[in-house]
Amino acid sequence: MSLDGRPRKLALLAAALALAGILAGGQAAAARSKPRHARLRSDAAQVAVPRGQPVQIAFTADTTDLPEYSQSIENAVLMAIEQHPRIRGFPIQLNVVETRCGQDPDVDADDAAAAQTIVANPQNAAVLGNLCSFGFPSALAIYQAAGLVAMSGSATADWLPSPTLWVFDRTALSDGDGFADWYARVQALPTDVAWQSDYTAEFASAPQPFSDLYFDAAGLLLERLQQVSRRNGDELVIGRAALATAVRQTTGYEGVTCTINLDPATGNRIDDPAALTLCGAHS
Repeated sequence: MSLDGRPRKLALLAAALALAGILAGGQAAAARSKPRHARLRSDAAQVAVPRGQPVQIAFTADTTDLPEYSQSIENAVLMAIEQHPRIRGFPIQLNVVETRCGQDPDVDADDAAAAQTIVANPQNAAVLGNLCSFGFPSALAIYQAAGLVAMSGSATADWLPSPTLWVFDRTALSDGDGFADWYARVQALPTDVAWQSDYTAEFASAPQPFSDLYFDAAGLLLERLQQVSRRNGDELVIGRAALATAVRQTTGYEGVTCTINLDPATGNRIDDPAALTLCGAHS
């Protein structure tokens, strides 16, 4: 399910899943609330959250081209927030911003505009997305300039990572690393099957593909936010560079999709067949 822009066609995961779109979506729990800018202060190097205000995370939905995936992935992010609802006592707010998938010439411009909206809110501590590979490079350039970490569980194109993009990480393998076959195994893991059951019980429908990968992306991000943030009087201070470094150096994170290790040079998830076998043996 990769969105490689080379073959002129919208392909999100891989041939194995025969899908024409990609993920992300939420329901009622996390407010599609407008970011609060009044009385909040930060600079390019850090986010400072005043007492009583939430830690804000952006999510790049696509309810136009991929409404079901978008909804399901947002739900998965909300599940992760439910399990880790506060960062050092500060609540968490999910800011949903619309992006677009596909190869339409306007996609790059739309994704760049969405990224500008996200970085224009200095309280956004990180981004979950983009959902598709198409249009993502234009957005990544904007996130990189702002030092804003962007984690994707669905943009699997090989041409996305670069050593210069130190803000980019993903919890999915790249297409070139065998995403389709790997993900088929992941979805059959006992931990993943149990998570799918929990999702179905909470939202009264089965999760769409990639939702589990975003659940792990959100959980990992929240853990790293807890790790690098610090209290400064009544404020919570989050260093953007420290967060980017902590995420990029991830090893041994135990998610529902098995153990996550990120390549420190690219932010790609590292294929770990031994860990996958071990996760599959656990019941």
